Amino acid sequence: MSDKNDRDNNTREGYSFGYKEGMLDYQSYRALKTLGFVLSYLKPNMTVLECGSGHGVATFEIAKKLTSGTVVGIDIHKDLVDANNKKAQESNIENITFEEANLLELPYPDNSFDLVYMQAVLVHIGNPANALREANRVLKSSGLILVREPIMDRAIFSPENPLFQESFDLIERTIKSYGGDPSVGRKLWTLLDEAGFRDTLMSLSWEQPDTLDEWPCFYEGWVKAMEGDVAKIVLGNGWSDEKHIAQISKAWIDFGNKKKGYAASPWGEAVGRK
Repeated sequence: MSDKNDRDNNTREGYSFGYKEGMLDYQSYRALKTLGFVLSYLKPNMTVLECGSGHGVATFEIAKKLTSGTVVGIDIHKDLVDANNKKAQESNIENITFEEANLLELPYPDNSFDLVYMQAVLVHIGNPANALREANRVLKSSGLILVREPIMDRAIFSPENPLFQESFDLIERTIKSYGGDPSVGRKLWTLLDEAGFRDTLMSLSWEQPDTLDEWPCFYEGWVKAMEGDVAKIVLGNGWSDEKHIAQISKAWIDFGNKKKGYAASPWGEAVGRK
């Protein structure tokens, strides 16, 4: 079945990976690993909007550093929003708020924020340009947007293992079935330009373990990406079967435990100004 047929026959709205706890834990782990991308741009008295806040890991860290400013985290999943607000209240963190909202229809007036941040969000959106136009609308004049998104079709595996490539192929196919673009990270400069941003700087980073001790946990996270809604979509469409998915998962777990070789996925990072 072609990518086009996948989209035509299966396109749905929502978060491609679902909300299984293991997948959310991995997203939180990634958010912590990449915090430096956003923290370096924070200044006193800023108002910050994080789109796709999930468990709020990055949002809480932003609030800690932004002691004289405020941060709002939005997500389309109400249970996550409620849990994050409860945590903020229990922790007496007063400069943070979580709200249920859709990036395509932000419930904020024009010129509301100094900085908008998102990671692994546009990959799941069928109209990323429209989402970025909304971000532009709510930014103040000269406000900043920071975006970090995957380029899944350029992952590197050494030694090569067809099961590794197949795992990425199945995840990409699932994202496309939701109308998303698994390699939208390579298009960030163009998308930001079309949305009206200027002075855009784009760069590349790699998602990979930083130490050998991190290997088992890191690659187990890639296994979690195959679980939940991804597995349901893959199995439901007959793209693979449970036995083969188990083989893919075992290959990644064994790779992480052996700590021999290299596997990494590139991500596009872009900073633009309104």
